[in-house]
Amino acid sequence: MPIVDALRSSFPGASIDLLVQSRVYELVYDFPGLNKVHKMDVVTTKQVRRLCRAEKYDLGIAVYPSLEVALGMFLGGVKFRLGTGYRWYSFLFNLPHYQHRKDALKHESAYNLDLVSGLNFKYRKELGLSLKVDIEHLESAYSKLKPLGFDENERFIIIHIPSLGSAKVWSDHNFLELLKLILGNVNNCYQVLLTGTTGDEAKVKRIAEQLPVNNRVIGAFDLNLKELAAVLSKSALFLGNSTGPIHIAAAVGTFVVGLYSPVKVESPVRWGPLTDKKKIFVPEEDDSTRDVMNDIEPTEVFNFINNYMQSNK
Repeated sequence: MPIVDALRSSFPGASIDLLVQSRVYELVYDFPGLNKVHKMDVVTTKQVRRLCRAEKYDLGIAVYPSLEVALGMFLGGVKFRLGTGYRWYSFLFNLPHYQHRKDALKHESAYNLDLVSGLNFKYRKELGLSLKVDIEHLESAYSKLKPLGFDENERFIIIHIPSLGSAKVWSDHNFLELLKLILGNVNNCYQVLLTGTTGDEAKVKRIAEQLPVNNRVIGAFDLNLKELAAVLSKSALFLGNSTGPIHIAAAVGTFVVGLYSPVKVESPVRWGPLTDKKKIFVPEEDDSTRDVMNDIEPTEVFNFINNYMQSNK
């Protein structure tokens, strides 16, 4: 995470902690540069206040602003509180930062660095994210996938269909048509892992059940984030909407194909993967009267994937 790298390089002797939601804790608990990572299922004012009082923080940075975090830091006795100056509760920050992210002129990571720019340091590295993959997590992932018919010695790609709904997405029908095209291409065969959580399993299986009988498309819904990152590092390619897994794939060095919304605040300029190894599809225009994501044709995506796989055997 660029903001952690920037703070650590500028303040090498400081204790730097991170507060995250429980669902992403396992991915970042051992991130370099952090002293502690705290997790919460739901971030509440009471929990943030208790944490701040226990840890006696000198500075709190609200990267993702909310009333609960702002009030929790204030009541928790944090001396310096840095956050946006444009919310109604911004009076709780005594180090307000005036920044409009809705214009989407730069990447979210760059906005985060702007947020802490008043702390008198300069971050000179190129924006990027790198995740370490351990062999134990890869072996654990393979042990879960092999009983499903997965062969680690064959080439495979990962397609991630689910989304949390933070941006416009490609339809299930488009993913289905793409999978049919992949299965119909007998001259360039590879396995396809369909990833998601256990909560996504029913939705993804409904799509997979409409495919011709095959042994190439495999659903993987039981991987934790460390295992997912490990498998992604071995995948020839990742395809997905603007969701967390596309950033994990980019962070482990996998080529990513992104399906992004043309809406400014959802665009790849702000939310795209931080990598040069990518192909991003974006509809040319936004139109609220129809599903513009259908402008990205399955045949167009298939042709790119097919050519990429042919060229990178």
